[in-house]
Amino acid sequence: MNKGEENKTTIQARLKILNKSLVSEENSVQYYQTLLENTAPDSDEKTGERRMYEDLQAEERKHVEALQAMIQHWENELNKL
Repeated sequence: MNKGEENKTTIQARLKILNKSLVSEENSVQYYQTLLENTAPDSDEKTGERRMYEDLQAEERKHVEALQAMIQHWENELNKL
């Protein structure tokens, strides 16, 4: 196999890893949501914590979107074969 060539097996391997990564990132989004729900905004310190959890959750959502786009790309490539 040429280094740059893709085939059904290589694309399926890519998709397998991407799907595992997607689950991990979605779990991270949920993790930060749980932390938010369990952190009352009853002090400046807690408000700061909540803001950081929101920032981290937003970053994880970006990762989810990127992985979904990659999965779509490779599913399209697989369908071309």
